[in-house]
Amino acid sequence: MAQRILVGVPPKHHVLLSHDEIEGFNDLGYECQSVTYGRNDATAGKVKKLLGTIAKGFNVVKALYAFRPQILYLNSRFEPAGSTRDFITILIIKLFYYRKLKIAIKTHGSDISVLQKTSFFFRRLVVPFLRKHVDAWFFLSSDEKELVRTYDPVIANKIFITANIIDPGRSVASAAFREKYDLDERKFKVLFAGRIVREKGVFALLQSIPMLSCKNDCLFVFVGDGHHLQELKQLAETLQVTAHTRFPGFVPDHECDHFYANADMLAFPTYDNEGFPMALFKSVAAGLPVITTRIRAAKDHLTAPDNVLWVDKESAESIANAIETLYNDHALRHAMSENNRQVAKKFTRTQVCAGMHEAMMSINHQ
Repeated sequence: MAQRILVGVPPKHHVLLSHDEIEGFNDLGYECQSVTYGRNDATAGKVKKLLGTIAKGFNVVKALYAFRPQILYLNSRFEPAGSTRDFITILIIKLFYYRKLKIAIKTHGSDISVLQKTSFFFRRLVVPFLRKHVDAWFFLSSDEKELVRTYDPVIANKIFITANIIDPGRSVASAAFREKYDLDERKFKVLFAGRIVREKGVFALLQSIPMLSCKNDCLFVFVGDGHHLQELKQLAETLQVTAHTRFPGFVPDHECDHFYANADMLAFPTYDNEGFPMALFKSVAAGLPVITTRIRAAKDHLTAPDNVLWVDKESAESIANAIETLYNDHALRHAMSENNRQVAKKFTRTQVCAGMHEAMMSINHQ
């Protein structure tokens, strides 16, 4: 009988990624079903978020009884809010689900402050409970694992390093797409894709535009939404660079993927708690030259100048210098493009799921 995995799929972000993993597990002989699991409405109050988490926890229990899997695999984040959600959910499972079950969590980014908190709730409840009841964690960079090891060697010993699945075939160059989003064919298109929040480096990127001697030949496309979007648009007006910018807002994954094949480079100067930024590695797979900060999975998989130009955190000047370099050096852009397509071969469905399968087998034999 095939091993069964119940997969917790986020309601909004990383949905395609989760379904890619499900298909990959199916290819390996697993039997998979999905259940919604992930963030509540970010604008909701604490009580509403708590009630939503409890309701989703019982929904997971219901799905467990219906499917009876050997493994529950949840997509989450290793940080205070995500770990609290995982704690509540797994507590509900332990109280109301009576069959044998292994639990694995994949963390899409992390904030190690969850291990540094001194409050009774985290120090005595959340962290010890997760340490005991989570059988495997999938982290997306070696840096994160070593940070965890500094504070909690027991959890670190349960961490497996993985990647996200990237399918370059989902990104297609198209004149119709460029026309739809007003991406001027004559311009050098600098793409940012992700949540529009300060920690992603979007303000430093916008502030770099007036510094560029090539700015009149460039178009900066900020794809995504977030609570700093309106502030970013206002700054564009203040800096008088609105003619050089586009703000398409939130675009669903299947549509957003096409931006990578219709841009000339990616600028992703993040200093957020990234794990394996999908925008960055989708750009790599599409053969885009990229600039980003030297953190986590970027540092694991990319080297300068073969794949990337590194920029400094919150430095508009550093970003401007990197953009100027790529704009002026066609040979460098071409070499990066070819090299990045080769790097992306590590992130196929077969490669990623085979590695995760080894981890799943190891916890099943514990």
